[in-house]
Amino acid sequence: MLRIVATLAMTGWALATLPVRADDWIAGKLRGAVVQLVDGRWQPLRRGMIVPDDRVVRTMAAGYVTFTRGAETLDLGPNTQIQIFDKGGKKPFTTVKEYFGSVAVEAEVRKVEHFAVQTPYLAAVVKGTRFVVTSGKTGASVSVQRGHVAVEDTHDRSRVTLSVGQSAGVGSKTISGITVSGEGRLPPVVDGHGKPLPKDDKASKDAQKAADKAAKDAEKAEKAAKDAQEAADKATHDADKDKPAPKAPPAPKDPPPPKPKT
Repeated sequence: MLRIVATLAMTGWALATLPVRADDWIAGKLRGAVVQLVDGRWQPLRRGMIVPDDRVVRTMAAGYVTFTRGAETLDLGPNTQIQIFDKGGKKPFTTVKEYFGSVAVEAEVRKVEHFAVQTPYLAAVVKGTRFVVTSGKTGASVSVQRGHVAVEDTHDRSRVTLSVGQSAGVGSKTISGITVSGEGRLPPVVDGHGKPLPKDDKASKDAQKAADKAAKDAEKAEKAAKDAQEAADKATHDADKDKPAPKAPPAPKDPPPPKPKT
């Protein structure tokens, strides 16, 4: 038995001291419940752990986690599920598969496109920038905070390149096309051959509604997580408050007076 315990301890020590490679994603800031799928089972993810390639990671209702790789970061909001795929070689490329939720990306600036986020509705590809991708049941949206982001509709392959302060949304399969909004002169949406697409006000409005709903769903999830945490804290405080005060120990009895001497 002692030999087994010692072996497990040595294995844990060895795993904890594995060298970190330059292309490893490491869990940095972490709050709430965050899990990873290991051999078909959800296991807790801890701060400092390395996320292997293709590993499915999910944040729960009150979970937040930041993954770092050098100067690049991925911030996952509550109720988010992703996988990270890293392709090495002369032309390294990172793809984040976002099933649902909200992911903020800080990608290193390079001369070639090397980073992408894929959702069921759209793909966002960059050379280096900061942007946020939100995906839900009715659509997905991208908002740019720095640099430029190329957004492609996964259904009809239409695409657009966004600048700072601009957003793009794609709705469900029944709604075709990308809708663009935000600051400055809005870029045109082009088809798969690079030809500008005619504007369809109805489709644009429908897609915008779908994208707005996806963003609102993410905001609601985050608010629900905060409300749940506040409710839990209040319940714990009230439970402690309602506990009866401990009874004071009985006062010691006075010793009997000494008997008079006869």
